[in-house]
Amino acid sequence: MEKINIANLAEGQHSFEFCPTAAELDIVDPKCKDLKLNVVISKSGSQLVLDAEVSGLFCLSCDRCIELYDQPFEKDFEIVYKYDFTGEKENTDDNIKFISPKTIFIDVTKEVRDYILLSVPMKAAPPENNGICSYCGRDIEKLLNPQRDEVVNPVWEKLIKLKTKE
Repeated sequence: MEKINIANLAEGQHSFEFCPTAAELDIVDPKCKDLKLNVVISKSGSQLVLDAEVSGLFCLSCDRCIELYDQPFEKDFEIVYKYDFTGEKENTDDNIKFISPKTIFIDVTKEVRDYILLSVPMKAAPPENNGICSYCGRDIEKLLNPQRDEVVNPVWEKLIKLKTKE
């Protein structure tokens, strides 16, 4: 749980650094490691602006060759916490949260988890250089379109010739 004590923060900027684990953030898949969370809170008047940067490594299975590889990620986000003295404000924006003036801790665990999961790439594949995978060194064309040296039964040769004429 990543909780930040805001009860006695003075006006100005305050920096915090956390190293949460994937288990603390309830992230099972994809596997994450070397997580690092840097938070800067700017307090002014009746609001707190939280600027956060989360970074780490995803352990992903390559979509091309199914080998495991580490994919670095980094995500920035901002949340504004405003004091609600009336208790009647509704939260319509995900990046603006209303809190009681008596709030002692801000828990950013859910937000950090959400932003990490939003950073998971849609295509899990290491970068390539000139058609060669930068992780395993294999030729991507051969991985995606393997050449098949199949022996064709002579019975099917005429059918294959008909099929390829179209």
